[in-house]
Amino acid sequence: MATISDPGASVSAPRPTRPPVVPFTLWDGGMSAFSSVILTFVFATYVASAVAAEGAVGDEAITAAQAHGSQVLTTWQSIGAVAVALLAPLLGNLADRGGARNTLLRVTTLATVVVIALMPLVALDSDYLVLGAALIALAVVFSELAGVFVNSVLPEISTPANRGRISGTAWAVGYWGSIVCLGLVLVLFVMPGTGLLGITGENGWNYRAIPLFVALWILVGTMPLMLRAPKHPASAPGEKWNPWQGYAHIVRRVIRAFREEPIMLQYLVASAIYRDGLGAVFSIAGVLAANAYGFSFEEIIIFGIAANLVAGIGVYVGGKFDDLVGPRPVIIVGSLGVIVLGLVVLFFGSTLVFWIAGLAICLFVGPVQSASRNLLTRLSQPGRETENFGLYATTGRALGFLGTAAFAATVAISGETRTGILGIVLVMAVGLIAFVPIRLGAAGRAPVAS
Repeated sequence: MATISDPGASVSAPRPTRPPVVPFTLWDGGMSAFSSVILTFVFATYVASAVAAEGAVGDEAITAAQAHGSQVLTTWQSIGAVAVALLAPLLGNLADRGGARNTLLRVTTLATVVVIALMPLVALDSDYLVLGAALIALAVVFSELAGVFVNSVLPEISTPANRGRISGTAWAVGYWGSIVCLGLVLVLFVMPGTGLLGITGENGWNYRAIPLFVALWILVGTMPLMLRAPKHPASAPGEKWNPWQGYAHIVRRVIRAFREEPIMLQYLVASAIYRDGLGAVFSIAGVLAANAYGFSFEEIIIFGIAANLVAGIGVYVGGKFDDLVGPRPVIIVGSLGVIVLGLVVLFFGSTLVFWIAGLAICLFVGPVQSASRNLLTRLSQPGRETENFGLYATTGRALGFLGTAAFAATVAISGETRTGILGIVLVMAVGLIAFVPIRLGAAGRAPVAS
């Protein structure tokens, strides 16, 4: 069995007999419930559709209110993107230099759970639209920060030869966990009528209760990794640290990277653009289905289950291809697939096309995300993984307004939610154009068998 290098550990230090691969994958299975149930298919749709349109009378007024709800939701997510951009590199620097990675992983994961548990406060009243959008954005901030620390675990529990498979499997478990969670939400809360729990729809309670279930789901799924994350030694033990020193170090780090690691910096910028397009695909899918195609909440959840099933298959297979051919071809082919299928959805407005092309898009989103995570571990120098994933999150969030802003802008110009797809397609295309010329060398190819 391949051993996992740990430069900060002595030969006699006790180590687990196996790296915590299963807890790593279970974390994705737990946290994915936030992305699928809260951010994409259920609660965000409740906020942007039902809450935003409550009290509106007439089809024209309802359509206008829902378009406004979509804009408010994406605007608050853009604000959250700024917060992540400011915090991710700073906390990544603290995690590496001070050895606080595992503590920060636990704090941000638990903070995500707490914010989600507060979401039942969003009543079925248009006055609560901003509160709902703000809570969703805050949960995005904490979950993305937690993702910085979880991603940095990957190189510690894998080897270059199996990293693509482990990364892809974790993403797949995330999608498949979403299927189970969405199915339970559908049966327990949504259909038939009030769900098996019998919670009525008065003041939206059958939807407002869902975040409590999701918070518990996330806590159970993420607990194994919070307890068993491998020790992450400090790169600067005993050194005093404060935020200003942290930002100063990051600035010096970026300046040094311009000279020593220009390829990584080019990759961070390019991937930030196309990853934001990928994120927008899932963050607006439920809102798009409801506001552009008239899906009911039951239909949205069924679509979400199907989407996660397809995405899980796609990313599992994509992870194997990642190990066979390398992350570069996976990213290029996957991005092209999303662009072409997005144009199909845009130009053919039928519900059937949305079902077919929308599910086909899900085949490509996961492999690109998983391969992108793997590629950064290959480009990172040992001991800088968490800091680099902080920069990865920062560049993603610094440009994180692109997908949501492009979606909101095209909706505002046209007055139709469906045209927002064009904004996402354009962001994906720009990201791909920026990525293709980068000379990744061996990092972008399949690992050489030793």
